[in-house]
Amino acid sequence: MKLKIQPTVIFRTPKFSYQSELADCWEELKQAISVSSAAFYETIKEVKASELKDLPPRVYFTIWKYFNRAKFRSTPYGTFAGFTLLNNAIKPSESKIVIEQTQTVRELVDWPSKNNIQFPLADLLQKNCLLFSNSSYYLTPNSIRYIACSDGVFELAELDQDNFVKQILAACLKPLRFNDLVKQLNLSNAETDNLFGLLQDMHDLQLIFTNYDPNIIGDDYFERLGLNATAGLPKYLIAQRKALSGGINEHLFQAVPGLITMLHNIMPARDRDALSQFQVRFKKKFEEQEVPLLLALDPEMGVGYDELEQSGHNSAFITRFSNKAPKKSDAENIKTALKPYLTEQHFEKGKTVYLNKQDVKPNQKLAPLPNSFSMVMSVHDDLIFIEQIGGVTSNALNGRFTMAADEVAQYAKDVAAAEQQANPEVLFFDVAYMVEASVDNVNRRKLIYGHQLSILNFDTSASPLALNDIQISIRGTEIILRSKHLNKRLVPRMASAYNYTRSDLSVFRLLCDLQYQGIQANLSFQLDTVFPDLDYYPRLQYQNIVLSRNKWRIKKEALLGADQKLLSVANCRSYLNNLGVSEYFKAGISDQTLCFALQNDDDIAAFLQYLQKNGSTYIEEMLLPQNTTVIDEAGRPYLAQFVLGLGHGEQIYRGLTKKSADAGVTRFFLPGKEWLYFEIYSHHQRGDQILTEVIAPLVSTHSDHVKSWFFIRYNENGNHIRFRIRLNNPDDGQLLTSKLMDDLELFVNSGLVSDVQIKTYKRELERYGSNMIENVEQHFAVDSEFVLSLLKTQADDFSKYQWCGLLFSKITGSGVIDKPAINKMVRLMSDSFNEEHRLDAADFKQLNNHYQEFRKTERAVSTAEQERSFGMFSDSFIKTLKLCAPENAPKLLTDLIHMHVNRLFNQDQRTHEMVMYYFLLKDIQRQNAIGINGLT
Repeated sequence: MKLKIQPTVIFRTPKFSYQSELADCWEELKQAISVSSAAFYETIKEVKASELKDLPPRVYFTIWKYFNRAKFRSTPYGTFAGFTLLNNAIKPSESKIVIEQTQTVRELVDWPSKNNIQFPLADLLQKNCLLFSNSSYYLTPNSIRYIACSDGVFELAELDQDNFVKQILAACLKPLRFNDLVKQLNLSNAETDNLFGLLQDMHDLQLIFTNYDPNIIGDDYFERLGLNATAGLPKYLIAQRKALSGGINEHLFQAVPGLITMLHNIMPARDRDALSQFQVRFKKKFEEQEVPLLLALDPEMGVGYDELEQSGHNSAFITRFSNKAPKKSDAENIKTALKPYLTEQHFEKGKTVYLNKQDVKPNQKLAPLPNSFSMVMSVHDDLIFIEQIGGVTSNALNGRFTMAADEVAQYAKDVAAAEQQANPEVLFFDVAYMVEASVDNVNRRKLIYGHQLSILNFDTSASPLALNDIQISIRGTEIILRSKHLNKRLVPRMASAYNYTRSDLSVFRLLCDLQYQGIQANLSFQLDTVFPDLDYYPRLQYQNIVLSRNKWRIKKEALLGADQKLLSVANCRSYLNNLGVSEYFKAGISDQTLCFALQNDDDIAAFLQYLQKNGSTYIEEMLLPQNTTVIDEAGRPYLAQFVLGLGHGEQIYRGLTKKSADAGVTRFFLPGKEWLYFEIYSHHQRGDQILTEVIAPLVSTHSDHVKSWFFIRYNENGNHIRFRIRLNNPDDGQLLTSKLMDDLELFVNSGLVSDVQIKTYKRELERYGSNMIENVEQHFAVDSEFVLSLLKTQADDFSKYQWCGLLFSKITGSGVIDKPAINKMVRLMSDSFNEEHRLDAADFKQLNNHYQEFRKTERAVSTAEQERSFGMFSDSFIKTLKLCAPENAPKLLTDLIHMHVNRLFNQDQRTHEMVMYYFLLKDIQRQNAIGINGLT
């Protein structure tokens, strides 16, 4: 991967130079305060600069904080800081960046003002307005369900199905003029009059929107309506400064590629926990099917999102792994990668800790980096200080500034185009979401990506994506979204810095989490996250790049006198000096920091007030550069924060895999047809009895009616056995159903079986292919017969593992898959299950002990029926593998093994599968050792 640094840079500067004095800036500061806090402005609007020292301490402290942020904090907020776009910013030689002192302010109407805008729908229809469906609607057997929002709370709303309503919703999936809708519906004048009332109801219910409703992406909503920012409406301000000349010396960035490589090696990459849980739940319910996204997220018909799973009970050994606590933290993984040269013993006061790329060994399988991401940094002389590295796209930070300047919008579009060019097999789309009026200003942005999905807001793009058009499936370890209409894989993007975890809307959370799937999106490194709760952290540096600053813990109690009041300024300064605190330091988190000068009495007094309010805290070093990078026309220096765009052009997303044709293959068998399908709900431990005492005798007694049969176990919506019978004659279905109910009646009456359901059998064509499904079903029948033979003798866990080992020996000996490929598959599956179960060193020790017990256990004496049944089973397994394409054989092998283990064990099957693969891998390693060393 060749890392590229974008030549275009966005940087942010505070309103004032860090050399400014409060008295000199007072009138400008007051003006900035008037916009951000009208209430406080009323307190200070008549105060003159000469009167500042006479103000009450609390009022003066508030003014001090405003001025402090206006000098030292570059995060845009009102006019307290502004941004600058600098093209060709990376220069071969040093050249100060000169900016205009005066800010250009883009005034937009404050987003909460949208709540005060109302238009009678009847008037809008008369004006031939655009109508746009809430595309979150989908159908249940009797109703229309859709997402609605009331007072900032999302709900799944529902109304009875109505064909006319469905026609309107389908017609308006792209914005459509009212008159055009009438033509499409072919309505008479009288029917058109009735349509007015229906559309009013649908608009009130949030089933449709008009172009007079808000849009968060695209042309500004208020300006679309002709409502420009005026004195009569609250304003949202984005301040900008023009760059006049200059650039950054490219030599400063020589170490950046090496740094990214090192961080890529040591920073753990993993999908969001909610995403992993969703995958497990989805696979259990839908397996490899592709289903509508909205169905998958339905709490009744689907699996929802971000919900915890319930686990069962088992033997102590299996329970240890099936109920495993969260895997070791990212901090522990980083410690492992950096050991032994980065430990707490290296943390000496005043001594910088240096990292060396050559010393770092990868501690994981590396996930690819995003095609674009950001490095937020400041430059102090020859040093780069990192604030943040990462993100799924650099447009997450660029997006908000697109509302201020066309050149920023074009820059963001160029980034999006580069991402798309690198991944031509997928379509990226931006997610338009709004619910928090108080913070949604940060979400306002131009249309950046080629496609857009609007959730409960109007859409101004040319071809909006519809929620109910998106299909979801799982292929391997990837969650795949597909547009049914476009037949393209979709990859979501959120070109906004909005903290999406604040949302409780499941579809939005899923889409945002999917941005992080399979990539390494976080390269930020702070010592205090790896080594928490220390009193001191040294500077951590890679060449000229500072990853983590000097940091000291300040304990409030250490600054309290005998009377429990904070010490004087002089005593506080003495305390900080003794700790070795730098000449300038800052306190606070993220973009809510304040800066203090150790030798300035006002600053130390302010710091004491800060402690009084916030208690014990950490402070970190801050440097004022000797040679400032950014100055204004008068030569005044500014503390700039640069947003450097990084990325690469390698493909990281693949398109859709081709599906086998299903022509001529029946997917669904309704009750009363060729297949009978029962779900028998009971405690998992009762399942084996039902199989041996009810199902086995039934299929044996009625063998002349049964072409084949098989079972699998499930715990979706309760533990149950899925029992499927293929009939010689569908007319016999009633007879077998009646016989099964007779046999189960005692279990039901006693409460041992809680329910019996007759279902539609839906074949897993996606997993096995239409050309293989009948062969797989025949194999499942042989598999089920063999498992029954084991259940009849109540075989223990070790016996079941031994049979699995024998099966693998037969498959290996058959040559249907060569031995190296099988060994590789076993290793990969073992590693995957170990990762899933979050095994640590203690767990592996237990597994190894268990394996030694397993090896010492003699194989139980098998019955003639078991030997005969196993022979048929292993032959069927090999025959089925031979029937599939050679390149698909390893995957089919793992799928069939997965279903076999499901049948063998009545609970915690995935944990048993983990143990089974681990034992197989140990057997392979042992056999290899014997072959190499000639051991006997």
